[in-house]
Amino acid sequence: MLTTRARILDTARRLFAERGFQNTSVREIAERLGLTKTAVLYHFPAKTDILAALADPYLEDLGSVLDSRKSAAEVIEALLDVHLKHRHLMRSNLMTDVSLQANISLRYGQLMMRANQLIAGENPDFDEKIRAAQTVAMLSDPVIAYADEPPEALRAAVLRGVRALRDNT
Repeated sequence: MLTTRARILDTARRLFAERGFQNTSVREIAERLGLTKTAVLYHFPAKTDILAALADPYLEDLGSVLDSRKSAAEVIEALLDVHLKHRHLMRSNLMTDVSLQANISLRYGQLMMRANQLIAGENPDFDEKIRAAQTVAMLSDPVIAYADEPPEALRAAVLRGVRALRDNT
């Protein structure tokens, strides 16, 4: 049985995906659950706290990958695995809504810059920096576009594309 907090997050995730963050009220979340608005606000003092809680596991997983200090190839595969794990969150309107929240957007931006730096390697030239940025984008965009495809097939196809980019240097 899910905790009240988990039920709130699950319901909010579905409503935010259906209607968008801006068009969903705390009252609507509460009504779907048969709770009072006050009960929802007890767990999440603001609607943005719900959004942050939904994005946090994704951002934590990204941070863990980048903290592991692996080789560029290992970072690429690990980042792709994080994107695949959270592909439905990424595909929903939530990632657009997340970007509206400065603290979450800033954290995501910092993580992606770290990913670019790790993939580019030590003392990269301009072309290497650009290829690293292209590689990072190649890891997320196809996952978002094809989130409903089998994860194994999607992973293999994305990695083939990344290898093609990186091998043609």
